[in-house]
Amino acid sequence: MLRCDSLNRWREEYMPLVMKVDFKPFNGTPFNIAFDFPLGLPYVVNCRFSAGSLVRTPEFAKDEQDAFQFMTVETSGIHGEQYGRQIRLRRSEATLLHIAGAGSFGAPTNLGGIGVILPRSEFEIRNVRPDNAVMQRITLQCEALRLLKSYIRSLEKSSLARADPFGALTPLREIVQRHIYDLAALAVSWRGSVGECDLNAVADARLRAALDYIATHFDDPWLTVERVARHQGISPRYLQCLMESSGRSYTTVVNEMRLQKAFTALTAADQSQLTTIMDIAMQAGFSDVSYFNRLFRARFGDTPGGVRAQNRPNR
Repeated sequence: MLRCDSLNRWREEYMPLVMKVDFKPFNGTPFNIAFDFPLGLPYVVNCRFSAGSLVRTPEFAKDEQDAFQFMTVETSGIHGEQYGRQIRLRRSEATLLHIAGAGSFGAPTNLGGIGVILPRSEFEIRNVRPDNAVMQRITLQCEALRLLKSYIRSLEKSSLARADPFGALTPLREIVQRHIYDLAALAVSWRGSVGECDLNAVADARLRAALDYIATHFDDPWLTVERVARHQGISPRYLQCLMESSGRSYTTVVNEMRLQKAFTALTAADQSQLTTIMDIAMQAGFSDVSYFNRLFRARFGDTPGGVRAQNRPNR
């Protein structure tokens, strides 16, 4: 995370590094900015500015590459203008900006969002005409936008977030780059439901979103593949196919998360004498203790009671 609270320093040091835009504070508001590369990739930037306007002058624009910025807004009430087109965006909405075009974006309160830089060539190879989408409002009714946002959030938890944004692209980073470009281009060109399409980027984004949902709900004994699929807006069969493509079934993933939670509870130094193995199994999401015992022994090589006894402090 890089921070700057001096407008002069921003103009002299940071602006050439991050983006060629000037900044005009709102009504004398103290200037500050924070920005980082949440995926460890140089073309995905998360920025937060104090109240004011980001301004790309014609002088700045003329030297810029022929590329576009797909910007998702994380604050409310942002106004923008480019090529005579004006737009107002609410939180979680998005638009496309032409980097080689003069314009401005601002708000009377803090403004921020995530910007993805795409060269024109990336749109062309996907048969998308980006100029028609400049300063057009993209809402969360666009499923590709929702998938892109969830995909980035999921990747922020991975090792990518710790990578050098200006380092060499590994095969994994190249795949992520291609998927992000695919989803951004899809959001620009197609505003409706994506459906169960076979685009790799959509499949990967859906799989990551499903795994994130499972990770926060696995201890619910009523969690089913149908419920997870319904939350993702896809069929259970399609979700099962996505899971199997990753080499794991839905049942395997859920059981592993539940077993790990139970193992952690059984080996905790401060576990209560009054907490029974049945209680621990149910808190992990198991409704059948016999089934839990069988799975636990197969996974860890000992019974839940045996593991607990080995880790119970001597009294």
